[in-house]
Amino acid sequence: MAPLDGYHVLDLSLLLPGPLATQILRDLGARVTKIEPPAPGDYMALWPPMVGDVAATYHAVNRGKEIISLDLKSTADRDRFYEMAATADIVLEGFRPGVIDKLGIGYGELSRRNPRIIVCSISGYGQAGPYSQRAGHDLNYQALAGVLSISGGEETPNPQLQVADTAAGSYAAAMLVVAAALERERTGRGRHIDISMSEQLLPLMTTTFAAADAEERDPNRDAELLSGGAPCYRVYRTKGGDHITLGALEPKFWLSVVEQIGMPDLAGAAFHGGPDGPQIAARLAEVFACRTRAEWEAIFAKADACVEPVLGFQEVRAHPHWQARESFVTLPTPDGRELRVPKMPASLAGFDTEEQRRK
Repeated sequence: MAPLDGYHVLDLSLLLPGPLATQILRDLGARVTKIEPPAPGDYMALWPPMVGDVAATYHAVNRGKEIISLDLKSTADRDRFYEMAATADIVLEGFRPGVIDKLGIGYGELSRRNPRIIVCSISGYGQAGPYSQRAGHDLNYQALAGVLSISGGEETPNPQLQVADTAAGSYAAAMLVVAAALERERTGRGRHIDISMSEQLLPLMTTTFAAADAEERDPNRDAELLSGGAPCYRVYRTKGGDHITLGALEPKFWLSVVEQIGMPDLAGAAFHGGPDGPQIAARLAEVFACRTRAEWEAIFAKADACVEPVLGFQEVRAHPHWQARESFVTLPTPDGRELRVPKMPASLAGFDTEEQRRK
């Protein structure tokens, strides 16, 4: 039996954060009905690359859901939604704050009809506050929360991972929905969950903020212990243009690294940084550039040193560790092809997603 068997989720959201959150709930066993507006519906479905007539990204985060179309501005369709919400467990929405109340489907109205209903609202800046009505996307949220000040390059700090949409939006929403469901078992009542994607980024940087407060200064991009300021914790280029990562923060790992690369004179070096940090990093860069990534992988294969290659997506899917853990599932697509996507949830002892059970 799946953990959320018997739960019914009504998903009113579009694009990525909400649909990914309900996909997590779906993979945990919940029944998800995705309610889209009339054509064009969820415009994420129109963004290339396509699998048949549907975008690959849309298919990946909406698999296994019942998709219906409702015009919530229509009295008849709104009444139909009321009927569904009367017996549903969870409603998840991603409108701008205040819109669901204007539509007559806010938490106050839905809880009056169904006191056990849990409503989860995902927005950029939250349901209240001076920025609540402000438009934004992942890049904006990361900027306002301070993430971009410590990540990426000085000239083009664009992040490649939509961490605000996913970690701060989707996963935070799924976690708090499950927490609200547990609470409801004790109280018999639901609640309204306010997910601000920009705000949920802040706890992800708890230790960074603590260190900055203790030192009474902002972190310096590319100069802190974990952002490139330490020779022992960096990405190094290898012969041929590939890269390898060094994460030897502890002395025992650093000693293993210098042994494997044949530089024992660095055993007592200030590998966490300091005045000699740039010189040590330059020496390491020169050494790592002398061999290919594959050669370094072979050298460090049995060393306890925190050294791993930087892999491309195709390499990640084929990697023996992820193969052994069955970390990817294969999804049939509308045009008869297959998509290989990460399993959600990644691991839950004694339980597999529907796609895993189907294998």
